[in-house]
Amino acid sequence: MPLNKQNLFKNAEVSKKAFLKNYWHKKPLVLFDAIDMAELSVFPNKHQLMQMSTNKDIQSRVVIKESESRYDVEIGPFVDVDLKNLEGYCWNLLISDIDKWQPQSRQILSYFDFIRNWIFDDIMLSTGSIGGTVGPHTDHYDVFLLQVHGQRQWRYSTEKIYNPKLIPDQDLKLMKDFNHTNSIILNPGDILYLPPEVAHYGIATSDDCVTCSIGIRTPSHAELLTSFVDNIAENISENNRLTEPQFKTQPKTGEFTQKDINKLSKILNRHLDTNNLCHWFGQFITDYRSIFHQFNKNQNSHELDESVNLIPNPFGKSCYFKEENKAFLFINGEKFDTSQALAELICDEKFIHYKQRNKLTISDRSIIDKLFENGALINAKT
Repeated sequence: MPLNKQNLFKNAEVSKKAFLKNYWHKKPLVLFDAIDMAELSVFPNKHQLMQMSTNKDIQSRVVIKESESRYDVEIGPFVDVDLKNLEGYCWNLLISDIDKWQPQSRQILSYFDFIRNWIFDDIMLSTGSIGGTVGPHTDHYDVFLLQVHGQRQWRYSTEKIYNPKLIPDQDLKLMKDFNHTNSIILNPGDILYLPPEVAHYGIATSDDCVTCSIGIRTPSHAELLTSFVDNIAENISENNRLTEPQFKTQPKTGEFTQKDINKLSKILNRHLDTNNLCHWFGQFITDYRSIFHQFNKNQNSHELDESVNLIPNPFGKSCYFKEENKAFLFINGEKFDTSQALAELICDEKFIHYKQRNKLTISDRSIIDKLFENGALINAKT
């Protein structure tokens, strides 16, 4: 094992293996001194986050707490006067997709090498006043809550709550009856891991508080089914129509029968072909929850001389499916037939050195050219 390999569990009472077996997706865990302080410098501070909230392209929200049952939400972008007017209020600013807008923040993901990149959602940062909070709530996804600056208190339960009663007439889905069994104050470098549906309530206890949320989100069954059926329907001719079964005795004018239902069942089952399931899923998951980004499709592969190094575009998403001696590489909803080596190189978000690129097969180099031209790969210097 390399001496410089990042280890989230180096100071923990549990190993990574024990975490994956006993905690991952199951129950909360606190990890003290999990991240080295020097690594936290990849994140912006409170002042820088407030400046980011004035950018019209960056998703930002301010939650203002008026009472335990009353929260107001303002959506950015904000202007300096908006932020100055927050003085005297109990407020919390949220900035999403930090990993896209400040790619250096992705360095922190080296501590989370057990998370497959296609379930990673985003890095979000929050800051605000003392007492700043978004209220008690549950999420549908796993989250690692990393303290970056200052302190935040977390109250949380251990049991999963799937349908909590909510405070009525609120923009946020906040719990009406929040009961916690644990309370902890996190300092820089500490992490609270929470699986889906575990109730939690975070409150800033210092004015310089900055908290990082590393979110891991998987699609719902409804989202999967909708996308899968839509994908199938796109390839079915309008000429294929429902026809009536043959009846010995014609049904009454307003009646449909079990024979009709049986025929419908056969039609649907015939089209729900799962042979291309991996192709559909790879395209779906690499386009799932992607924020709008205008990829630079004016890059010319002729610019790729022998000294150009490449990195994946931070706004992109990739994964692959291995099959015998090749791989299907999926990037931003598109599919490419590649070698496993190239698929791993891109999906592991490695720095693609020009010497590595020059050792690839002609076919893989051609795919590199296409990915550069459509903006999925960019010059490492940009």
